[in-house]
Amino acid sequence: MMRLLTFGWIVPIGIIAVIFLLVASRRLERQTYLAIETSMEKASEICELRMSDCIAASREASYRPDIRNAWSEYRKNKRAGDLYESTTGFLSEQYMYNPNFDLTVLIYNEMPENVYYSGNATGRGSASRLRYFKENVLANALSFSETLDTQIGFFNSDGHMYMIRNIVNRSFEPYAVLIMELNEEHIFESLRSVWAYQGMSVWYGGDVMASDGSTSGDGQINASLPSPGAYINERGREVYYLPPSKEPRFVYEVSLDRQTINVEKNYIMAAFFWLLAFLIPLVAAVFYFLQKNVSLPISTLTDASMRIADGNYGTKVDEEYENRKGEIGHLARNFNIMSDKLHEQFDRIFVEEIALRDANIHALQSQINPHFLNNTLEIINWEARMNGDEKVSRMIEALSTMMSATMDRKHQSLISLSEEMEYVHAYIYIIECRYRDRFSYEEEIDESLLGVKVPRLIIQPVIENAVTYCSDKEDGRRVRLKIEGSAAEGHIDMRISIINPGEPSDEDWEKIHELLDSSDEFEPLEERAVRIGIRNVNRRLRIFYGKDSGLSITTDGEGNTVSAIIVKK
Repeated sequence: MMRLLTFGWIVPIGIIAVIFLLVASRRLERQTYLAIETSMEKASEICELRMSDCIAASREASYRPDIRNAWSEYRKNKRAGDLYESTTGFLSEQYMYNPNFDLTVLIYNEMPENVYYSGNATGRGSASRLRYFKENVLANALSFSETLDTQIGFFNSDGHMYMIRNIVNRSFEPYAVLIMELNEEHIFESLRSVWAYQGMSVWYGGDVMASDGSTSGDGQINASLPSPGAYINERGREVYYLPPSKEPRFVYEVSLDRQTINVEKNYIMAAFFWLLAFLIPLVAAVFYFLQKNVSLPISTLTDASMRIADGNYGTKVDEEYENRKGEIGHLARNFNIMSDKLHEQFDRIFVEEIALRDANIHALQSQINPHFLNNTLEIINWEARMNGDEKVSRMIEALSTMMSATMDRKHQSLISLSEEMEYVHAYIYIIECRYRDRFSYEEEIDESLLGVKVPRLIIQPVIENAVTYCSDKEDGRRVRLKIEGSAAEGHIDMRISIINPGEPSDEDWEKIHELLDSSDEFEPLEERAVRIGIRNVNRRLRIFYGKDSGLSITTDGEGNTVSAIIVKK
C-alpha cells in the first residue's frame, strides 16, 4: 500500500507540481520580458519625440532672421552692445523656458572670444554651468563644428550632453555656432518608467551621450543591434531600443534590476517551497497513520490468514487490534471469531472423518449381503425359467431391477427420466402381482421429456407412499401417474403428478408437514443405511434444482391426494 501511495500518488503529484512550476515560471518570465520590451518601446518613442522637439527648436536660429539681422547690423555699425542685446534677447525668448535645454550658447565665428548665452529659467542654467562650458567645452565644440557643415552633431563631456549646429547665411556659409546643453533628466525621463529600471544610457554613433547607471560600455552597441525595435539581450540584464532609420539615430539602453524581474517568480517559488515544507510533514503524518492503522494491521491479518492456510488452525491476531475502533477492530475481532470456529469445525470434521471411515468399512462389509442376494436372485430366475414359470421369473427380474437401482453400481447421481421409469415399472409389476385385480395403474407421459436428467429414485418412493396410503375403495387401489412440462437446452420446467384415492387424516397431515418442512432442507442427508423416503426426495430436489423445486402433497377436491414432483431449472 505504501508503494502504491508513493508511486501512484506522491511521485505523480510531485512531478506534475514541478512541471507546473517550471511552465508557470517560464510563462511568467516571457510575460515579464514582453512587458519590459513594450514599456521600453513606448518610453523610447517619447524620448524620440523630445529629441525631435530639441532639433526643431535649434532650427529656429537659422530659419528666423533675428540672428542673421543682428549680425548684419553689427557688421555695418560695429555696435557690440546692440549685437549682445539682440542675440541674448533672441536666445532668452526662444530657449529660456524650454525644459529640454539647460544652457544655450551662440558664438560668432569672427568673435570666438564672445559667448552669448541664455540659461534655463528653472535655475539649471547657472553660472557654474556656463563656467564649466567655457573652461572644458568651448574649444572642443568649435573644433567639432568645423566638421558639421549644415548637419547637427552631438557630443558628451563628463556627463554633459551637447547638441551643436552651424548657423549659415544665404550662401550656406557658417557664420555662427549654436551649442545647446540638453536637459537629460527631462528628455530621457520616460526611460526611468521602464519596468525593472535600474539605469539607462543613450548611445549615438557608438558613444554614450547620457547615462545615470550601469551600461554595457562596449562601444559597439550600434553594430550589435539587428533591426529597429525593442528587445532584451541574451543575458537578460539590458533592454535596447533601436528607432527606425532616421538621423540622428540614437540607441536607448536600460539596464534591468534582476531582483525586480524575478520578484514574482521568487514569490511563486517561495510559495511552492513553503507549501512543500507544510506538505512534507502532512504527507509523513498520513503515511505514518496509514502504516500504523491500515498497512500494519492488514499485514498482520494477512500473515495470520497464511498461517491458517498452512494448517495452523486457531491462529489469532493480537488483542491490540481487537481493541481498536472502526473497521480494523471489527475485522480483527471477526477474524479471531472465524479462526476459533474454523478450529472447532476442523476438529469436528476430523472426528467425523474417522467415524465416516469406520462407517465406510462397515458399509463395504455390508455390501456383501445385497450383492450375494442379487446373485442368488439371478440363480433363482434361471431356475424359474427352466421350469417354465414365467411369472415368477418376471417378479424376480423386477425385484433385481429394484435392487440394482438402490445399489447404484455406476455411481450416477442423475439419470434419464426413461431409466427412472424402468425402476417405476419394475415396482409397479411387483405391486400388481401382490394386489392382482385390486390394483390399477395409469400413466400419461409426455415422451419429449424422457431424456431429461433427474435424480435417481425420486418417483418410485412417492408411488410407494401413494400405494401404501391410498384408500381401498370398491375393493381396489388406483394410482395415476402424469408427467407434463417442457424441456429446452439448459432449461427444465416439469411436473410429475402421482394421484391416488383418499385424503390424509389430520395425523397424516401433521406427519406430511413434518416430512416436507423446509426449515432444515439443507441439513446433511441421512446415512445410506436409512431408506430413501419422502423427506429425502424433497431434499434432493431442492439441493439439485433450488428452492423452486421439490415435493408437494395436496388434495384435488374430488377425494384424491395429489403428490406433485416439481422440477425447475
